Amino acid sequence: MKYTKVAFKKNKVFLFVIPLVSCFIMLPKKVEAQRKKTVRVKRSKVVVHKKIRARPIRGRRVAHYRYRGLPRWGKTVRTVGAGFVGVRFGGIGYRFHNGVWYRPKGRKSIVAKAPFGVRVRKLPIGHQRFVIGAHTYFYYYGTYYAQVVNSEEYQVVIPPLGAAIDALPDGYEIVSINDRDYYKFEDTYYEPRTDNEQIEYYVVIEPTALN
Repeated sequence: MKYTKVAFKKNKVFLFVIPLVSCFIMLPKKVEAQRKKTVRVKRSKVVVHKKIRARPIRGRRVAHYRYRGLPRWGKTVRTVGAGFVGVRFGGIGYRFHNGVWYRPKGRKSIVAKAPFGVRVRKLPIGHQRFVIGAHTYFYYYGTYYAQVVNSEEYQVVIPPLGAAIDALPDGYEIVSINDRDYYKFEDTYYEPRTDNEQIEYYVVIEPTALN
């Protein structure tokens, strides 16, 4: 009888301990399930509005685009920039500054054409070099140069036919002949053309070719 009571008590304790242990085993799972349940967020459709970047519309590049920071051809100025070179030719005291030629006009100066035959020792920074036949020429701001033989000087020459340049000084004219536009600068005519990248350049042509 004693054995029966003791066994019964042990069984009773065992029956109590098993559910308790089960609760502790299941509790982390329930807590973890609750955590997952609380952390879970219902998916919603998010609409992202992209910013539209406006690009400027590029118009046709003007013929004087490269020289847009230089004075307009024929402009009268009070003073020429510091560091100019004085060149006397044909009884006139010209001033040469940053590739631009100035002629005296009273107490002022005017942006003018360089006289053919005048010489300089240094070419302007940014000049263009090209070859026609056996001759090498240099160009900048409407003026053409050729190096003097056996000399370090450069002489202003007449625009050679076929010369292809990248820009003209502001002050040119656009003339229409036979429904086609040409550029006239001083007494020289230029035919506009485009290269493989659709960039416009200008070729010196014979005036008789316009008829």
